[in-house]
Amino acid sequence: MNTLPPFEVNTDIAFLDPDWEAFEERHDRYYGLAIAYLKQQVTGRSYANQAMELVLGEAGFYVQSKSLPAAFYGDMGQAQLALVGPEEAQAIAWEATALYRAGEAQSLTCIYSAALPPEVFFGYRLEAAERYELGFLQSRLPIHLRVMVDASQTVEALGHSKGVLIYQRLPDGSHAVLRAPGRRQPFPLLEGFDA
Repeated sequence: MNTLPPFEVNTDIAFLDPDWEAFEERHDRYYGLAIAYLKQQVTGRSYANQAMELVLGEAGFYVQSKSLPAAFYGDMGQAQLALVGPEEAQAIAWEATALYRAGEAQSLTCIYSAALPPEVFFGYRLEAAERYELGFLQSRLPIHLRVMVDASQTVEALGHSKGVLIYQRLPDGSHAVLRAPGRRQPFPLLEGFDA
């Protein structure tokens, strides 16, 4: 059982119009120690696919891109993982997209292929009317999806109005869904930490 206070590392903000010449050094300075610490604390079972590493343990979870390791999200809060059928997986992907489009999600990441360059969609809401988007949403089921929910009402797929929902298609074709309900810090460097 995790007795440490919740600790989160989210590198999303680093990908909003970065200075690519200084990216690696700056990223390592801002996030390197925190990522190493979280990965050391979160040891458990891997649910990796060709694009993303997903690790879930008693101390929390993390996801990290295999082709761009700087793309990292980890949380030492409580999370549950379940295997679901293809229909439920597709419904979760559609719900995540609808939540993002309606302004009820602060970020949405979809990876549709592991090819280089990968087919992706990254969407981030900085404020109610301001957002940053890269790539295109597709109707097909992604191989990885992460949505940070901040809704006004309980979201059925998450069981809470706030939290993180991650979908991962596993190499054997099965569908894993990780649910981490509760308050999350989507962009901790922008406004500081809430109590």
